[in-house]
Amino acid sequence: MQANLKRPFIVQGILGLIAVIGFAVYGQFLSALYGMMIGFANIGLLVLTFKKANSKAAADPQGGILVLYMSAVIRFVLLAVLFVIGLALLKLDPLAVVITFVVMTLGQMFNLQGKRRLTD
Repeated sequence: MQANLKRPFIVQGILGLIAVIGFAVYGQFLSALYGMMIGFANIGLLVLTFKKANSKAAADPQGGILVLYMSAVIRFVLLAVLFVIGLALLKLDPLAVVITFVVMTLGQMFNLQGKRRLTD
């Protein structure tokens, strides 16, 4: 994996681990770990689709944009399904799941530092 593709996983992984450890102190380790898993699924799909959109945009710029739009829809549905599974079916603590996911997602701002375009 290239260095620019590793960075989001490293930054968000560190932030996710901090959140998991913090919630583990209060006995909500599994809930926070599930939130971390959702965060990794989100960033994994994001990295894959940016890579695909960049390669497609070289030949067809509108095709690259379409890939990004479809990715947003797919990720939105996937995240909704994963949250429903975790909160409704597995009965995990909502606060730990959501806060861990949000902390990891905020870590994406560190990855955007110094970029002119989102897909750089």
